Amino acid sequence: MFRIQIQTEDGETTSFECGLSEDVITAALRQNVTLLSSCREGGCATCKAQCTDGDYEMKNYSSQALPSNEEEDGLVLLCRCYPRGDLDLDVPYTFDRISFHEVKTEWSGEVIACDKISSNVIRFVVRCTDPETGVALKVPFFAGQYMDIEIPGTQTRRSFSPATTPSDDGIMEFLIRLQPDGLFSQYLLNDAKISQQVNLRGPFGVFNLHHNGIRPRYFIAGGTGLSPVLSMVRAMQEEKAPHETKLLFGVTHQHELFYYDELLKLAESMPKLTLGVAVMLPEPDWKGATGTVVDLLRQHLTEALAKPDIYLCGPPGMVDATFKVAEEYGVPKDQIYLEKFTPASEASADPEKGGFVLRQA
Repeated sequence: MFRIQIQTEDGETTSFECGLSEDVITAALRQNVTLLSSCREGGCATCKAQCTDGDYEMKNYSSQALPSNEEEDGLVLLCRCYPRGDLDLDVPYTFDRISFHEVKTEWSGEVIACDKISSNVIRFVVRCTDPETGVALKVPFFAGQYMDIEIPGTQTRRSFSPATTPSDDGIMEFLIRLQPDGLFSQYLLNDAKISQQVNLRGPFGVFNLHHNGIRPRYFIAGGTGLSPVLSMVRAMQEEKAPHETKLLFGVTHQHELFYYDELLKLAESMPKLTLGVAVMLPEPDWKGATGTVVDLLRQHLTEALAKPDIYLCGPPGMVDATFKVAEEYGVPKDQIYLEKFTPASEASADPEKGGFVLRQA
């Protein structure tokens, strides 16, 4: 048996034993230590960690979850990491994210809203309840995490981030992009009904707020990448966080714009929040900013008095452009946090071939 020591980003540690033939996540669970993980098949980045000392073997994982350059830098996927000696591992979350007791991850809920709010976005709202009593259940999650939602009558799951924060009424609101011929999109358009029962699983993911003093926080969202960053901003509102905050949101076409009025109300209620909304290809009547959300970011970084923490969720092109602009203005890479791609369903994952569906936020 080998000693595994986990250090969290706030400097706390916990340790447990791991055998030669078991992965780190499995060994931890055997000893009532629940580290963050999701697919447990090497297909997502939820259990990614930095190995700072020790030898190990990595087995059957997707290169999209762990690119070769990250592996060379000592990053590992704990669900596919088999120790060959004692290991010291740094995880990118705080100690309160580790559970030392059984964690509930299966939830039942009822659909209370399914509304098309733009040409390609559905607002899908679920109230989680006790299946026996019907009493609302508060789902504990950290703003920015995601849930797997099962299409009723199937074993097909897709992963989406709530735009809301945990609430006693059990309500979670999801902003979901419609995908051509997508199974979940077809369900939303054709089969979802009010009061219909749905099964959820989670929460998963490590995209969440980091506590780095009172540095400004910039939230950059493209399309339905708005969901997890909106959850974070709402969490800051509840906490009355003192940080200077920017929420920058962009879409390509004006008919794709959604949640605009709600964002304006949020900005009015948060004195420290500045809202920026950009449409790349607007109609003649559009009176807001034109261009991309990265153009908005550039404008704000030009005027910034301090290097902000940047929280980022959107399509790959937007992510790449954001990193380039941030580098241009001297924002350190370790102050940029982004949503990770994860499997749409465990059944679809093939870690050896990388054959899994990337989730939308």
